[in-house]
Amino acid sequence: MRIGVDIGGTKIAGGLIDKGGRIVAKRKVPTDPQSGYVRIVEKIVGLIDGIIGAAGAARGQIERVGIACAGQIEKHSQMIVVSPNLGFHDAPLKDDIERATGVATSIENDANAAVYGEWKFGLGGKPSNVLGVFMGTGIGGGFIMDGKLYRGFLNVGGEIGHMTLNPHGYPCRCGSAGCFEAFCGGYHIVERVKRLMRQGYRGKIWQIIRGDMAALNAGHVEEAYLEGDELCGRIWEEVVEYMGVGLASLVNMLNPEIVILGGGVVFGTRHIVDQAREVILKRAMAGSVAGLQLRKASLGEDAAILGAAFVGA
Repeated sequence: MRIGVDIGGTKIAGGLIDKGGRIVAKRKVPTDPQSGYVRIVEKIVGLIDGIIGAAGAARGQIERVGIACAGQIEKHSQMIVVSPNLGFHDAPLKDDIERATGVATSIENDANAAVYGEWKFGLGGKPSNVLGVFMGTGIGGGFIMDGKLYRGFLNVGGEIGHMTLNPHGYPCRCGSAGCFEAFCGGYHIVERVKRLMRQGYRGKIWQIIRGDMAALNAGHVEEAYLEGDELCGRIWEEVVEYMGVGLASLVNMLNPEIVILGGGVVFGTRHIVDQAREVILKRAMAGSVAGLQLRKASLGEDAAILGAAFVGA
């Protein structure tokens, strides 16, 4: 048996997985990033023990713990070089979890883990070239190339969210500007609307969220756009155009057979996949989109849990 753990910005989810890839026990705890690295390690260890206990198992029966975490992972030590959303810098998470649990542990970028999980368990390991793009608070992605997860020279390839789409575009939290994430990540979409509402804008979006800006998400912005809100219409059309442009560029470069789209922005909206498809077909080269399939991810949060537990082993 294996345990997969996915560290998100708001929650840490984990599951006990049998050899067939079936999650037999699952638990979640709040991440609380501001509590700091040491406290998050304690939460992960507690989560692992809770999952084992819920399944009536013991630590000695666990073959491996795989952890998915946003950020850049050093190739050899698997130290988390940086994870901006969690505030980790040079974090030895692998060593700390192994020391606390006595179980061999591996660390994988969360988007890589999710792509691998979707490919291995959602698609049954076929076809051989699959691009995954996950649009949540930020944007992450990964690529299965010839049946193997592509990581790049130093293990930090696949930073799709920080591909520059417009060098004069919105500032990104990575320190650059005009990134895919700065145009299409959920945090940035919401912040653009909030900024204008703080300046006094009122429209259908205000009615939809009932004046509660803290509740605003990308799905609300799309809903307001569909109801004719002028501000949200301009913002949403820009999101769709840049999403399509970003995906068209990736399709031209990588020529995948399937593009899997996931994350809160995708699952929380109704038409974004179909709208992005129109832009991709308009902008990508004909040979690059011949036979291309564009589909929503099928495993939800389980993809990263499964992928982290099985990738590379």
